[in-house]
Amino acid sequence: MINLSTEKIYNAYIIETYNYAQVRNQLIDFAVNLGFDKRLIEAGTHPDMTFIESSDKVISIKDIREKIIDSVTLTPQIADRKIYVVYDAKNIMESTANAMLKTLEEPPEFVSIFLVTENANSLLPTIRSRCQIIKDAEDFDYKNLLELEYLDDALKTLSNIKYELAGEKTDFIDKVLNDDYNLKNLIRIYRYAVRDALVYKTTLSKKKIILREKEDYIISISESFTLEEIGTLIDKLDKLSLADSYDVNKRIAALDFLIA
Repeated sequence: MINLSTEKIYNAYIIETYNYAQVRNQLIDFAVNLGFDKRLIEAGTHPDMTFIESSDKVISIKDIREKIIDSVTLTPQIADRKIYVVYDAKNIMESTANAMLKTLEEPPEFVSIFLVTENANSLLPTIRSRCQIIKDAEDFDYKNLLELEYLDDALKTLSNIKYELAGEKTDFIDKVLNDDYNLKNLIRIYRYAVRDALVYKTTLSKKKIILREKEDYIISISESFTLEEIGTLIDKLDKLSLADSYDVNKRIAALDFLIA
């Protein structure tokens, strides 16, 4: 969970999180507490709240100029503030980040800009220095995952994602989604596993693995995917988190993560 106060509101924030769906809901609640109409936000039609995300893993200067820079000085239309939310802020090109500096440094008093990313350090120091950094401290002990009876199946399925038959993956997802299992915990497993696989792949250090009790699986996962493929898994986990939070077909979303 992140802690956003409406008592003192800053003009620029960086939110470091792996759970974009949860943070989206919290930002909506933040806006509603400021008087924003929730129905308009959820319909994507609120003129004073803008969500920016990239479909091609690059947030270009065109995206930022059209959606933020060109409109940031205009007064709010129906609310008292304007809120901009940039997802996957790590994908902001360096030239784009430099173009944003003045906006982040001297925004109008009625503007708040949120940059959402898995790693605040992936952003330029000049960007970080102009923002309040909030880290998502999820109230969850990873050791609880070790007690889940399907933990090994989940890790095995991920490590063999390229080789298991579609039917085997479907059977596993159906088990996860029945009354005895929980999709949210599966997402947690895969977030830790993918994080550990990425860290091991780039450092070759077992000491930095969180799921040390399952390090054989983590090493296998790291060997099964390229760095680019691990990045794709992280993106797909964000989509799966969104599916878990909203009224969508969770089975299709979960299968989309495992079958590609």
